Amino acid sequence: MSGTSKLSSGSRVAIVGGGIAGAGLAASLLFNGRARGVALDVRVYAGGNEEHTAPPALLTPECRSRLAALGCRIPPEWRTHELRGVEIISEGERELLPCAPGGLWVVDGWPHGEGGLDQVRQVLSTAASAQGARFVNRNVERVERQAPAPDAPTAVRNAGPLVVRAQGSGERFHAVALAAGAGPLLGDAFFKGFRPAPSMPAVQARLKGAMVGLDLLPVARLWVSPLPAVDALFLIPGAGSVYALAFGAAVTPADLCQVLMMAARDGLLEEGFEVAALETTRLPYGPGRTLVAPGQLVVGPAAFGHPLQVGLSETLASCSRAAVALLDGGLDAPSLERRYVRDGLGELMEDAAAGARTLTWLRRAGKRAPAAFVAARAKHALGGVYGGGVLGLSAPTPLALLSAARWAGVREVVGSWLRTPMEPVPTMVPEVEPDLYYVVDDDADTREALTLLLESTGARVVSFADELALFCAVARRPPTAILLDVVLHWVDGLRLCEGLKQHPLTRDTRVLVMSGLNRPHVRQRALDAGAEAFLPKPVNPDRLLCQLTGRVPDPLGTKEAPRPGAAQPFGEDRYAS
Repeated sequence: MSGTSKLSSGSRVAIVGGGIAGAGLAASLLFNGRARGVALDVRVYAGGNEEHTAPPALLTPECRSRLAALGCRIPPEWRTHELRGVEIISEGERELLPCAPGGLWVVDGWPHGEGGLDQVRQVLSTAASAQGARFVNRNVERVERQAPAPDAPTAVRNAGPLVVRAQGSGERFHAVALAAGAGPLLGDAFFKGFRPAPSMPAVQARLKGAMVGLDLLPVARLWVSPLPAVDALFLIPGAGSVYALAFGAAVTPADLCQVLMMAARDGLLEEGFEVAALETTRLPYGPGRTLVAPGQLVVGPAAFGHPLQVGLSETLASCSRAAVALLDGGLDAPSLERRYVRDGLGELMEDAAAGARTLTWLRRAGKRAPAAFVAARAKHALGGVYGGGVLGLSAPTPLALLSAARWAGVREVVGSWLRTPMEPVPTMVPEVEPDLYYVVDDDADTREALTLLLESTGARVVSFADELALFCAVARRPPTAILLDVVLHWVDGLRLCEGLKQHPLTRDTRVLVMSGLNRPHVRQRALDAGAEAFLPKPVNPDRLLCQLTGRVPDPLGTKEAPRPGAAQPFGEDRYAS
């Protein structure tokens, strides 16, 4: 086998790195090799420094399909925690990028179990081991290209020209793949001229008791440029904690702590949260330059990536394409360059470069950054077959986001030149701003009727069919009052009322609960949740207007209490109390 340029039955392949990329490449090599009738001997060197923060894993539908195709068994408990969307925040402006139902799973068992990435790695390792991969708990020091001596035994001459040195031992292989994470790698100790993906400093932490409204609205949050040294802060809610990741060219743990306190001040985190784990790490920041040598290649974050790439789809895609390139393309450098880098990773590396450049423009865009995400998502940009959107979403793609962020950044920079620092002195006293009411009801007819009724008083009315849009609107501007239905599609209205009264932005907002269940225990639960009043459906228009204007204090929704010395304005209530 020493003279062959392709892998064949009995060929030995070493994988440096036992993380998700390493286990995924092992499973993909064995799976694709068996489909071609090629039995490989795959060794995975899994030694190395492990992260103690235990990040969660975000699984998209495409990622789950790839895991299943590699023979992984998806535990049913992985689907219990699902994100409803990702909220983008910058300079007080907010936009929500919703996820489709079932679209984005958060796999996480911390602090009572293992983190999500560790769980996914174990599932992949189990699948790879079942197909014949062997995991070696040793740290690789270097890889040498050393042809066997002519008089060496046949077993040595057929073992391959690459020698993996790991803690004093040396074994020969026909091919070696580097599947480590971003950051300091083997460098020239892997092969001469190796230039992996550039990386960016980051700080990650685990927070206990941190996320506001976690049980009501599980959304991740991306805060763009909260500090000069922090390009962005990413908050991912897990089942029992929040994972925080801050990245920037000069970010430090002190910067992350300061941003977390700012997040608690702005209502993104609960005050008094506990930082249970904190450590520095590195994130890929663009594509690598030289990723292949004869019989050697690089997969996963060591090859490409960008900080807004939070899912595992791209990593698993690189593993699949590396396996196909090694089996079909040959082991010489030109074949690997053509089959793996140009044909296999072309779109992925373009997206990595675009994602890295996007961060600079998002900082320049300032308050226009959230709108840039929305504009990019609306574009029908061409995407790869792997569904490579940013932030674990199918859209926007990195190229579309770069275009939108660049335009938003140019507009913001030019606008800052044209703005005058002096505000004109008003020539007249401004009018009093009208009341703002939010109506939340899944019935379109009810929303329309209440909107027409309240607008007749001169107030502004915004209606919502679910709580997702409500939370986004509340983040922009808390209303005068919220009219809330008890029965909603996704969440119990009474629990939503309780969450609104506990949220720093809406704890002082009046909440009126409506329901067709006119029962004493339902009314009492509404009052216990913090509602100002309970209104049975169909809502009495006179009572609703009196309740909102504050003229009739009637928290239980019973008979109107007339003012002392005034005539009772309405007749007997038509709803039983």
